[in-house]
Amino acid sequence: MTLTIPDYIIIASAFAVAVMGSFGGFSGSLAFLLASIAGGFTGKVGWGMSADFISGAWGRVVAVMVASLVVFGLVRLIVRKLVAGLLAQPADAIFGFLVGLLTGFALSGLAVTLLGPDFLALLSEKSEILSYLPIP
Repeated sequence: MTLTIPDYIIIASAFAVAVMGSFGGFSGSLAFLLASIAGGFTGKVGWGMSADFISGAWGRVVAVMVASLVVFGLVRLIVRKLVAGLLAQPADAIFGFLVGLLTGFALSGLAVTLLGPDFLALLSEKSEILSYLPIP
């Protein structure tokens, strides 16, 4: 089995997030993972719901981004407060590393998938915003 450059990028970024997870502990890593999921879900749902209220694409982008960031911050704060202090060291750091590793693989795999050439070609055909960018 030969690893390619995207494989190395996924592995390196996953371990970077895992190391940050070990320093943040289980509550910090779990809060980041759940907040990322909630923020992404808010962005996906918010984009469809905002079409009826906001006509301009840039206004929709700003509104959905703000809503996603607010939800991300609230979920991260709530989960961190609820889970903080459940585990003692070193279990907190170990479980933080494991959740961070899971988060790193999920986020880096998602980024590599979304930034692939097929996805950019699809977006440049369908998106009003990307029609302004010089994408070949």
